[in-house]
Amino acid sequence: MLSAARTGRHREALLAHATAGRIVAGWTLDPAPRDPATHVEATHARTRRHLERLLEKPAGSEVRSPMTSQLYTRLTQPADPSRRARIDYTVVESYTYTPRKPLRRVLDHALDHLNQIDQWQQWRRDGVVPTPTDGWVPSTVTLPEDRLLLTAADLDAWLWRIDQAMRLLVQRAAALGEEELDWLPPDGGWPLRRVLHHVARSEVLYAASFDEALPEDPAAARYAEADTRLGQRLGAARARAGDPSIVFPDPYGTLFTPAEVVDEVIALERELVTQTT
Repeated sequence: MLSAARTGRHREALLAHATAGRIVAGWTLDPAPRDPATHVEATHARTRRHLERLLEKPAGSEVRSPMTSQLYTRLTQPADPSRRARIDYTVVESYTYTPRKPLRRVLDHALDHLNQIDQWQQWRRDGVVPTPTDGWVPSTVTLPEDRLLLTAADLDAWLWRIDQAMRLLVQRAAALGEEELDWLPPDGGWPLRRVLHHVARSEVLYAASFDEALPEDPAAARYAEADTRLGQRLGAARARAGDPSIVFPDPYGTLFTPAEVVDEVIALERELVTQTT
């Protein structure tokens, strides 16, 4: 665990990124079904309860995500070291959620990757290179409509659309064979197996943004809470580590063992201390 004496003049930034790293590690250590379609279906059934509770959040409320853009870049860097960008950990780029924003993110994300399945199949079968169709905006953007009042009627309409999109996504995913799931695009992109585990993990990130919010301040309190949650998840994950029916995907679909998750946390915090002191 980081010591305040070692964090230097960029203490707040270091703690923010380290907090994000421990929260992501905790998400990764949540055992998931090995079958990606089952993972998507089971996660939606669980996280839908978080979406339902968004109606209880005060109008105008907004919570800060533990994720940072810098950690996102680190987790999605190309495998080739020569193509990786340098990450500046002395600053923090973060974002917030309103009660309506998780609903938009969950729906748009499901639709985006539902479309991706179709395009990946055509790419594999006919060599047709996909055409980008993602018209949604990133998590770092909060639209004016995201700050509108969420009513019961609004929520019902959102949940109906989300349920339909998730149902279609699960059906399409369940119909994929092993070869289709593991096909590697010529451009080095993600196979659909990784995409689907990513969809499931990301729904947790969006849907639980309020129910699992960290203390707002100070940075040390956020980090301490993230550390506590990681410790709880790690013990449970180690007990399941030998189960062949489960996997441990991070929010971007990469599979880890519990030991590898711990190694990643340590590597990130060493990197942070080196750059920010």
